[in-house]
Amino acid sequence: MYNKISNTADRRMIETEFGIKFKYPKLYKKSFIINGANEATISLITMEEPHIINFGIWGILPENYKEEWLDFQNVVDTLSVAKDRINNEELFEQPFKLRRCLIIVTGFFIHHLHEGVLYPYYVHQTAKQPFALAGIYNVMDDGFITCSIVVTDVAGDLATIENIDSKIPVVLSKKHCDTWLNTSATKEALYNITEDVNQVKLHAHPIAKEFFKNDIVYDSFLDPVNYKNIPKP
Repeated sequence: MYNKISNTADRRMIETEFGIKFKYPKLYKKSFIINGANEATISLITMEEPHIINFGIWGILPENYKEEWLDFQNVVDTLSVAKDRINNEELFEQPFKLRRCLIIVTGFFIHHLHEGVLYPYYVHQTAKQPFALAGIYNVMDDGFITCSIVVTDVAGDLATIENIDSKIPVVLSKKHCDTWLNTSATKEALYNITEDVNQVKLHAHPIAKEFFKNDIVYDSFLDPVNYKNIPKP
């Protein structure tokens, strides 16, 4: 389960990278840490409106749900959904078929357990530019969008670090972004995307444990920290 991501890009950088504008540009603000446990709002692009960048609440809810977001999350955590569940469980099956989205981030976090100590790592692109994670979403009766990040099996270089959870978010290349939002995409093509963990070249480095424990936010919290005897990709 992933409950913390990062989006440190300014609005113009995101609009340039994706070639489209925000629907509500004045509402956007960068966030060094986005904690999904706090009913966070994140930037996304939906199949319904692929030519604008919108906002959604992180943690998908059923379309006809009437109660509080937190009440549902306390019963079923939907911040992320494994690729094997999106085509087999009622809550996720229809969104996967009809309502896929791109969730915009500049990074996410993985963890390494070493000699009884947990070390967080920050995963990002070389130039720390924004990129897209695969997501699914529902639109509520009041018009709010709720969404989940699709996760897949960790592999490659990141597998040498992530030894707590076997899953990482599905990171989409620009080509696969188009396919993910394509209404005509086949189920096979979409599922193949969720299995491709080498779409985008990513880098990872350890960061300060204190920030992750306490949600401390300051300009340099994503800077690399040198710890002894732990993996350095």
